[in-house]
Amino acid sequence: MTKPKFTIHSLVDLVWRGLRGTARMIRVAIPRLYGLALLLFICWLTFLSIRYLVRSLLVPSQTPEQIVGIPRRMEPELLTTERADWKAITAAETPRMPPAHYHRVDSWIDPDRFNDCSRSGCHGPLPHAKNKAVRAFLNMHATSIHCGVCHMETDDHPLRMTWYDLDTGSAQQPPAILTLYERLHDIKPDEKDADVLKQQHRELVALMQRTAKDMPEAKALRQLVEHFEAVRPGSRTYDRLLEETRAIIPRYFRGEYGAKLALKAEDGAPMLGHPDTTEAVAKFLAEGDQLALDDREQLLAKVHLLRRAQAYTCTECHRADASLVPLAQLGYPPARIEALSDPIVFEMIENIDAGRSFEMPQFLAPTSDD
Repeated sequence: MTKPKFTIHSLVDLVWRGLRGTARMIRVAIPRLYGLALLLFICWLTFLSIRYLVRSLLVPSQTPEQIVGIPRRMEPELLTTERADWKAITAAETPRMPPAHYHRVDSWIDPDRFNDCSRSGCHGPLPHAKNKAVRAFLNMHATSIHCGVCHMETDDHPLRMTWYDLDTGSAQQPPAILTLYERLHDIKPDEKDADVLKQQHRELVALMQRTAKDMPEAKALRQLVEHFEAVRPGSRTYDRLLEETRAIIPRYFRGEYGAKLALKAEDGAPMLGHPDTTEAVAKFLAEGDQLALDDREQLLAKVHLLRRAQAYTCTECHRADASLVPLAQLGYPPARIEALSDPIVFEMIENIDAGRSFEMPQFLAPTSDD
């Protein structure tokens, strides 16, 4: 019996037939594997749908964190927390405020970690609570002005003041948003020079970027920056965007600058507390409730070395002439100064605080039919 001879031709033929067989198997397997995968995917989706239906009908759903995470009231503790601690902060285009809060605030409020009046544990970030009718207005100042501006004794008239950074506690230049607001009002609507328009556009974009950096949670402001970067200076869209921005920016004039105003010390640093009172504060916090009334008052006098007998009134600061607060020196543009000097609101507050009756204007009162 002779053995079969393996030649190169027969070997090539064998390999070729093997490859052809493998190719046929792959062509047959691919549709079957695709069909199997599709069947498993449909079965998985069916399972998820049935499970979702069963859970929706039989298991009570949990309230979303964006809803349960909203505090019901504007408690002082909220101003000492980080924004990230509140899950509802990203639930909307602008962060939501507690439903019971008196004013609508478009953005969250930066905590002040360098205000010695509150970080010592003596006072809360929202300190005004005696008069319910006016405390909301007074507490609005606590988000943009240090307590000492109104409550520390000084011989300076007008007051020597400075902005300070809420992240470092050090003095800084006026917030970018004030410069931005002034530039927006300086732009002439009939400007046609292309080079001037480009320069104005670059300056506005830079100021908007700095403003958005000071307000990291203001999503609408960041979107506005993106629109300004993309628009062509001098176009109709650009002019319309300028008008919209002039109306939008004042919404952020509510203590969201990333900075606050404080009295300025002799060395130029912000005065963030009464000087040389560390020991007196510690003693008061430890023993204050146990002291007799006279001893308690004496200790409080040591805690508040520069305390004014009476805080400043609204009119002393909110007026165009001889104001205690040098708004122009602090970087406030004329349009903002004019708004802050309008007496229609603060005169009403002073009347209410003095116990005078607040009556509705006659033209709003209903008329009789006879």
